[in-house]
Amino acid sequence: MSERLKVRFAYQRGWQVVDGSTILQTLENKEEAFQFVVDRGARVWLEWSRTVIGGKAPRYDFAASFMQDTVGRILKTLHGSEAGTWFWSCYEGGANGRVPTKDEAVFGVERAYTRRVVKADWRPAGAAGWHPFRD
Repeated sequence: MSERLKVRFAYQRGWQVVDGSTILQTLENKEEAFQFVVDRGARVWLEWSRTVIGGKAPRYDFAASFMQDTVGRILKTLHGSEAGTWFWSCYEGGANGRVPTKDEAVFGVERAYTRRVVKADWRPAGAAGWHPFRD
């Protein structure tokens, strides 16, 4: 099984989890579909496109979306002491980080968004020792 699985809306049938062209499971709602993905140690494969700001698409700037909602962004740092690194951010929940490669940035957004939907890392406000990527 892949480490990235597609989740799609299946009209009048619920939500499907798909690996390539194979339907793995059909579930009643989005949260159940995302939980199915998390339970398999995978993450949801988001749609990626160039970020457009003021009608321009910067070369190293990409937006992640799920069902036409923009959910995150990755961006390569071009100048300064961190030049060449990639910054990533998941809009829901505010998880973010800086990593050496584009693939790691994609991983960060997809993992954070997948886990956010199912509240996998949810802790009561003020819980000590909480970190979004510590299991």
